[in-house]
Amino acid sequence: MAKIEPVALVYNLVEPDEGTADKPPVIFLHGLTASKEYWYDIPKTIANATKRKVYAVDSRNHGESPWSDVFNFDCNVDDLLHFMDTIKAPKAILIGHSMGGITSIKTALKAPERVEKAVIEDMGVRKVDSQVAEAIYKKIGLARKAVEIMPTGLDEKSARFFIIDFILNALPPEVKQFTRFDENGYMIPLKKTEDGRYTFKSNIEGLQNAVKSAEKLQSSASGQFEGPICFIYGKLSPFQVSKDEEEIRKLFPNAELVGIEGATHTVHNDCPAEFKEAVLNFLLKE
Repeated sequence: MAKIEPVALVYNLVEPDEGTADKPPVIFLHGLTASKEYWYDIPKTIANATKRKVYAVDSRNHGESPWSDVFNFDCNVDDLLHFMDTIKAPKAILIGHSMGGITSIKTALKAPERVEKAVIEDMGVRKVDSQVAEAIYKKIGLARKAVEIMPTGLDEKSARFFIIDFILNALPPEVKQFTRFDENGYMIPLKKTEDGRYTFKSNIEGLQNAVKSAEKLQSSASGQFEGPICFIYGKLSPFQVSKDEEEIRKLFPNAELVGIEGATHTVHNDCPAEFKEAVLNFLLKE
């Protein structure tokens, strides 16, 4: 695969309240269409518990990071390694949700010497299949339609929930029951336009075009990472990570799998206390 020119990722830095140990940082990587803010207070919890610096980044075409015509799940790896070089981090702990989980998986396999540990939230190691990509494509299309018909005069939170309600009302019941949004709607980051309306912070058109071609979205995972890695998944998630265990262990022989009761794809949103506990149990293990 041709080398992709990395972009400079925008980030939030969170430091522990009482001193930083001389250890590699923790880097949080969000899912598709989300942003660095979607982690809420989890980076601060992890910073204090581990005494490490924590970075929450916006991926390319998301949040405040640069937009690019080039986008797939492989270029996120180049961006992450470039970011680690920029902050002078030879090694890091990676915590990634969904798309960010794919970035973490592929980085650990491509450059295992750069990854101390990794936490993968509700994502397996197989390529995203065409049915999942199609569902994502349709949800993004609904979000774009909602923005077009959104009334003026809404505050940002109300604007986010106008989009969320529009999406939920359009989904069939069998899909809606597995689709949850956080109480602030941060899964859909917005920005105000000059005319007082709202639009997406992310390059939503570029992201939708990318998921339209599932076969071009990412290369197959290959290689092996023998370090500690934990796959935390929602037992109600349509991704069914537990069924991927055999393939996971081929690539990650020391993998741990932790299923969270009552959680769908967004484990850290559905069950934040259980998610934090599972992450800290893994990270603080000697």
